[in-house]
Amino acid sequence: MRLKMMAFLSIGLFCAVAARAGFLVPTEFPKVVDDLSFIDRMALRSADYDILESVYDENGNCVSGCAYAMPKWEDELAAAERWNRLVHQELIDEYGYTENDDGELVPPTDYNTYEQPTVDFPSISSASYVAYNQNCAIKNSSFANSDIPRGNPLGHIACITSPFGPRSLFGRVFHYGMDFHSVIGTPVYAPANGVVEWVCRGSKSCGNGLQIKHANGYSTRYCHFESLAVKKGDKLSAGCLIGKSGNTGQSTGPHLHYAVLKNGTAVNPRDFIEPEHRSCYIKK
Repeated sequence: MRLKMMAFLSIGLFCAVAARAGFLVPTEFPKVVDDLSFIDRMALRSADYDILESVYDENGNCVSGCAYAMPKWEDELAAAERWNRLVHQELIDEYGYTENDDGELVPPTDYNTYEQPTVDFPSISSASYVAYNQNCAIKNSSFANSDIPRGNPLGHIACITSPFGPRSLFGRVFHYGMDFHSVIGTPVYAPANGVVEWVCRGSKSCGNGLQIKHANGYSTRYCHFESLAVKKGDKLSAGCLIGKSGNTGQSTGPHLHYAVLKNGTAVNPRDFIEPEHRSCYIKK
């Protein structure tokens, strides 16, 4: 009888949390990771609670976007620095990257011509698009045939409107990606070979977006698309069209949110794009 009662209460609690989570937005979740039960986390995930950034109060406690194992501001900064340093060195040791005089990583020089694709890509509504998911780097010379992310997924140098890491005046908001200025309808391409892990449409924060799994524990995430060209499970090669940028979800103006993850942890995309990229402010 006791086991049946406990099971009944657990089911009731899950339903209550799941129903409540459907109304959650990032600024309305004042908890840190230590307060989250397994049921809470599953409910948030089912409610499409995407983590694009985390917010910390004046005491350094996470108050939003904190469904991960780093509840303190100092822990967040230290972990980001540690992961970025490891990835930075891995790109040098394993993938042929070099450092310039400013300490920025320079990828191997077998691409970066930034020419338009020599073969037109079909409309993203075309049923024949799957046939174009192979050998895209041959058709799109802005990309190398790489198994890990290389280059701006827009295929050209673009303004960085919001970098990875702290981005508020008082350093209490941590951004898990990099924002590139792009007008609505700008083509976005896969920066490496991979498989589409998930696709979302109409998400509260990400809007229309997707994630691609690449080699060696790397994956890339994209948000705020106007429209998508791929579906979950699609196999892509570098340079394939994956969608068109937009202004959907939690966005104050048209841009592409681009994130790079290593073994599920967000790292700075700066090491994966060309050093010519510079930050700039775009009036919205």
